[in-house]
Amino acid sequence: MPVLLQTMIARLQAGRLADLLSARGHAPYLTRHRLEAVVSRIRLVALTFSVLTLLWIPLDMATLPRAQWIPLALCRLAAVAAFLGLALMKERERSRSRVLGLLAATLAIPLTLFCVAQWALAGMPLSGLAAINASLYEALPFIVLAGLAIFPLVAAEGLLFALPILAVATAVQLAAAGLDLVRLFSTLWVLGLALGVYLLACAIQLHYMMALLHRASRDPLTGALTRRSGVEVVDLHFRLACEQNAPLAIAFIDVDNFKSINDSCGHEAGDQALREAAAALTQLLRLADAVIRWGGEEFVLLLPNTGMDGVRIVCGRIVEQWFGARPDGGTLTASIGVAERIGDQAGDWSQLVKLADERMYAAKKAGKACCVLGGGTVIRASAAETPAG
Repeated sequence: MPVLLQTMIARLQAGRLADLLSARGHAPYLTRHRLEAVVSRIRLVALTFSVLTLLWIPLDMATLPRAQWIPLALCRLAAVAAFLGLALMKERERSRSRVLGLLAATLAIPLTLFCVAQWALAGMPLSGLAAINASLYEALPFIVLAGLAIFPLVAAEGLLFALPILAVATAVQLAAAGLDLVRLFSTLWVLGLALGVYLLACAIQLHYMMALLHRASRDPLTGALTRRSGVEVVDLHFRLACEQNAPLAIAFIDVDNFKSINDSCGHEAGDQALREAAAALTQLLRLADAVIRWGGEEFVLLLPNTGMDGVRIVCGRIVEQWFGARPDGGTLTASIGVAERIGDQAGDWSQLVKLADERMYAAKKAGKACCVLGGGTVIRASAAETPAG
């Protein structure tokens, strides 16, 4: 058992465990994929329950008196219409608040049906098939709670949805049957167990999704973001920077003389050089920054909320420390070009990356192992900033 616990703790590192509890620290690509999964499952659940809700009407007709099954049938028809509306809803921007609102609406439909059924059947002496049908209505909160387990929710979101379900089930039972402590305790006990299983199921599938996305979004050689996932992150941060009128910097990095490493020392040495460069960049940056492998020996650095003063600090730190030693004993350096959204008046993120790329080529022409900023300013190791030659 201790070995198993140690393994689980090792896998659920502090950051990963925090991501299972709250969505605050989720990366943009994880948020997007998670919301897409929630929306697709809302559609599936809504379509399935619209059919099941409609098929339940004949059961009510066969087992319940007319005065009871008619209001229930009307409520069921309204529920079917609501479910179909959710299943056929048009594509819109999937913000977290909107998606969670859609999920809340999906859960509210069967809970409303549960409340109506308890009101319609309250005080009725039921037996046989009618009693069985009534017990099925009483099980709706359990079904709703169990159904939540198919959604990849963090624990905070899970409790946000589960606690109102427990409150509704308790309030309706007290209103319908009075203060029956034994029945109330047994209901809450079963709902509590279902809540524990549901939260565990959500955590397991969310952890699995995080692991798959981490593997798919990371370059297997360097551990940096892949170009595809990096573009998503850059696009999101650029839009946020525009909305908040905040600075955003992009650094385009090309490892100097990389081809000579492959030619003289082999591809294994080249791969090791790229790993060391990515590791060095990650250590030199903040947690909010991102390292993206753009292609081959090229990397792009995303520096949110970083103006030109911050860019000078970051680039100065990089050129002073660089990336370690080359296989031939020299220093592993790079040519760097930097662009900043406000200072360069970039209209979109691709323009910003293109401008940083152009300045990277200017750094190569300036002798490599340096960084070129806006206005032709060059930053070199252990030297003051000088105009580009």
